[in-house]
Amino acid sequence: MMTRMGKALLICLPSAGLAVGLGYVVEWMLGAPISAAGLLSSALVPILIGIPVIFFIEGQSIKLKNAIMTLDLMREEAEERAKRDSMTGLYNHQHFMEKIHEGGRRDDGSLIVLDIDHFKNINDSYGHAQGDEALIHVVNAVRKAVRSKDVVGRIGGEEFAVFLLDASKEEAKSIASRIRKTVEKIDFIPEDGVKAPLTVSVGVAMKGEVDNVIGAMQLADKRMYRAKESGRNQVVASGLEAEVFDLARGTQG
Repeated sequence: MMTRMGKALLICLPSAGLAVGLGYVVEWMLGAPISAAGLLSSALVPILIGIPVIFFIEGQSIKLKNAIMTLDLMREEAEERAKRDSMTGLYNHQHFMEKIHEGGRRDDGSLIVLDIDHFKNINDSYGHAQGDEALIHVVNAVRKAVRSKDVVGRIGGEEFAVFLLDASKEEAKSIASRIRKTVEKIDFIPEDGVKAPLTVSVGVAMKGEVDNVIGAMQLADKRMYRAKESGRNQVVASGLEAEVFDLARGTQG
């Protein structure tokens, strides 16, 4: 890559040669004696003036390019932040839905909707700071339980959704079950030495059950509520009347 000095010389040397030529022609036309000093002066002027000017312009150009790059990065970061929930870093509801529709893949996946059980009690009993901590614990558990290609979003206060691309019915049920079990194992200790249970109720809607992703989301949401009505800490994966499976033993309503 050519250095700044190299660029300056590339521009200034031809200019110096042209100045020498013009100086020679002018002196010859005027009949003045042609002097080496005069020709040398003609050569030095464009070099002495041109190099600092070129350095300045080049420096300003570099600053402008860097400023544009910084602005582009800031814009990209702002756009990415606008897609994410500020607390959990998950996609927000709007962008989660956009990701589902991305590339025409909305009809080629299954949906999981989950809600943290008794979350209001956690906030009321331990305070909102501990409630936020519980949310982060659950988010980390969900991320651990799903596959790398799955899309996870926060679609409500304590409600989350997972879009499973190319997942069979059994795979979707298995992932939903793994989410429930991983959350159940969380060591959430909001007070000194006192562990508080963290569980989720989960609803699953398989691809092909409904015609569009909105319907799938609604179906998974209904099944999640059926899981809550049936005692919480459960997964419901079929029927509006709800087939309950993966029921945690000893779960209280």
